[in-house]
Amino acid sequence: MSRQWMYMADRRSKEFMDGVHEFIEAAEKHKYGGFVRCPCKFCKNEKDYSSSRTIHSHLFNSGFMPNYYVWTKHGERGIVLDNNVEEEDRIPDFAANYGAFFDDTAMGEPEEDAEGHVVEDDLGQMLREAEEVCETEKESRDLKRMLEDYRTLLYPDCKQDQKKLGTTLELLQWKASNGLSDKGFEELLKLIKNLLPEGNTLPETTYEAKKVVCPLGLEAQKIHACPNDCILYRGEYENLDSCPVCNACRYKIPRDDPGDVEGMRVKKRVPAKVMWYFPLIPRLKRLFMNKTNAKLMRWHKEERKQDNMLRHPADGSQWRKVDRTFPTFANDARNIRFGLSTDGMNPFGEQSSGHSTWPVTLCIYNLPPWLCMKRKFIMMPVLIPGPKQPGNDIDVYLKPLIEDLLLLWKDEGVRMWDAHAEDHFNLRALLFVTTNDWPALSNLSGQSNKGYRACTHCLEETDS
Repeated sequence: MSRQWMYMADRRSKEFMDGVHEFIEAAEKHKYGGFVRCPCKFCKNEKDYSSSRTIHSHLFNSGFMPNYYVWTKHGERGIVLDNNVEEEDRIPDFAANYGAFFDDTAMGEPEEDAEGHVVEDDLGQMLREAEEVCETEKESRDLKRMLEDYRTLLYPDCKQDQKKLGTTLELLQWKASNGLSDKGFEELLKLIKNLLPEGNTLPETTYEAKKVVCPLGLEAQKIHACPNDCILYRGEYENLDSCPVCNACRYKIPRDDPGDVEGMRVKKRVPAKVMWYFPLIPRLKRLFMNKTNAKLMRWHKEERKQDNMLRHPADGSQWRKVDRTFPTFANDARNIRFGLSTDGMNPFGEQSSGHSTWPVTLCIYNLPPWLCMKRKFIMMPVLIPGPKQPGNDIDVYLKPLIEDLLLLWKDEGVRMWDAHAEDHFNLRALLFVTTNDWPALSNLSGQSNKGYRACTHCLEETDS
């Protein structure tokens, strides 16, 4: 039987995937003591795993070890090896090498992957990688607590994959996706907690549940804005109570507000308009802390098929022009090219309402084309509230994002940890393209898209 598929360059091909599934089936039939040897490029048939899923991921990530056309360690008998010795039964070999697994003290040892790391799910990997590059003592303390919750079983004698942190996170995700109120979610938590065995670690309240996962969250800034879109109350305007441009009040004034009366408790002031900003740089740091994601950020340069076919923005002339114009930027494949997109939407789903909220999103064009537009990799750094659209004043709300992009564009960039290369590097980024409809193009570019100079390319030379 030909097994050339084992060393195909494209491990996403149907032939390779079918071949790996055939191999896994053969390996499962010839398990010894519940373990299978891994023939990947790193393990080289020297490590055994109880889970075939681990073997499966190793083979897709690393490929087979060289010259393993004959599966001598996975059931094929009577094969003459290089030293002219015929392959024998592996049971004595297993007994000699894996006697420790029958020792009570060794039964709980975790499996390791091809590079010697403990096999964990994505959540565990992310926590461990984040712990290694913590910048403050508080971050380190919070992540250690999260790691404890990640390892804590939901209740005694439950399945190994039912942990306190993972279950709480899944429940909060379900709450968000179904639009459940905090009060309703709290009642659900109490109901589930009563159904679980005694001694379970499920949080009792919504507050406790959010506190369990809060160190996972990234910073979100609520920035007060002028209701007429003149300024943001930050920087030099941070302590003002009214807009210096239009004199509009920063806060809503309730009708029953008696003003500042001595001896009366001052009511909490509600801002007239608030925008949300989700800082870009911490999110990029989190992205590169994940080993898989950090590797994917190099795809456009190291793994993209270059055959003069247009499959990805990196195949286009604009990408090549940036490479020629900024060669130092192009030298590091990790440097990011963003695509910015924005448009108005009605979050309430009422067609009769003229409400218009504007989310601003960034997609990362370093990634493969099948991942560029996945929700996981699309960032929303700015959310501009309604009810009115910002129009030509959208630049006021984009200032925090522009500041981060300018910081990332500087020659020194921003210092980050690359989990794939296991070293620090200076990340740089540029805004490569914007994607929007015609009216939004006018708002973003600051130039007219109607009248005598409506063409955004011809400008003054437009033939009206």
